[in-house]
Amino acid sequence: MKKMILLGAAAIMMASSASAQMSLVKDLSKKATSGNPMEMIEVLQQIEPAFTNPESANDVLTWYTAGKAAFGVYDEMYKATILQPDAADPEMMGAALLSGYEYFMKALPLDSVPEVNKDGSLKLNKDGSKKIKTKYSKDIVSNLTAHMNDIIRVGNNSMEAEKWELAADAYGYFADMATSAFAKDNGAVYPDSTVSEIRFLQGYSQYNIKNYAGAYENCTKAYKMGYDRNNITGYLTSSLANLVQDMLDNKEFDKAMAFIDNAISSDPDNAVLYDIKGFTAELQNGVDAAIPFYQKAMEVDPTYANAYSDAARCLVLKAQQIVDANPDASNKDLLPKVQPLYDQAIPLLEKAIDLNPDVPNAKSLLDNIRYWLVDVMGLQQYAK
Repeated sequence: MKKMILLGAAAIMMASSASAQMSLVKDLSKKATSGNPMEMIEVLQQIEPAFTNPESANDVLTWYTAGKAAFGVYDEMYKATILQPDAADPEMMGAALLSGYEYFMKALPLDSVPEVNKDGSLKLNKDGSKKIKTKYSKDIVSNLTAHMNDIIRVGNNSMEAEKWELAADAYGYFADMATSAFAKDNGAVYPDSTVSEIRFLQGYSQYNIKNYAGAYENCTKAYKMGYDRNNITGYLTSSLANLVQDMLDNKEFDKAMAFIDNAISSDPDNAVLYDIKGFTAELQNGVDAAIPFYQKAMEVDPTYANAYSDAARCLVLKAQQIVDANPDASNKDLLPKVQPLYDQAIPLLEKAIDLNPDVPNAKSLLDNIRYWLVDVMGLQQYAK
């Protein structure tokens, strides 16, 4: 009996705590729209415990109140900067605005509550779908869409100040809203050209903080929407290369191959992707498996120097494997076995250097081949 009494007392305390949190949220909701920046900042500080309390964390009023206060702080600071440009810290303004977006986005799904009959059954529309009632959604959507250009401003200012994480968040929030049904229903319609540019800027910002997964995802979204400026394919392939390298470092070859194949399906004329695939195949299955992909890269883009260099490097490696497998053979015995491989590699290396004199390792490989053929074997036809 004593145990039951204690458990009952604990339950009463927990209920009281939850009730106290919701009572606090209701009090704070009145201050959230006061227009007084200090009061609204206090709201944001005092409401934090409600974010983790089981009852208040699942109540739309908690997040709605926080969103109103955060947007209110931003609005008041922005008004101050109109009269005095340095009246507020731009980073603090941006953080307030983006926090407000996050709070409102958490509030929206909580505001979609199914209506119930007196017997507890769900009320249904004529088409059989559940009837949904909302209390704050209209105001939330209105606030969000009214601040879309402000969010872009935060992104631009943050990028200029090289606050890349803040910039990436701002650009991402704008692009997410611009493609949302609620924004379109509220009249906030943006052309694909605008959204694709913002997606690129999001990816570019993520690239600068080495978030290569995010950079690849968002540059891909921009590219698929038709964005083709600012070396977007370079950022795409560089991001992919970094992601693949992580997989290769962990010996996740199949995962890397699947990832590359998915990228190629979206961009089949990108020589760099085939070059990366060749490198992955080389690590997994050796040079013979890699050469066809390097050749495909040459076919897709005959001006891509790395493809020629990589194919030639594989041929040289094949020649070296022959040398290693025959440690007792003389140079004279090795010549007919390795010369055909060198004959294939030389024009590829010359082409690579012609396309890009700085292509890695091509000149040193070519010099080594010629040294062996000319100076060691005395084959003067290979001299320059």
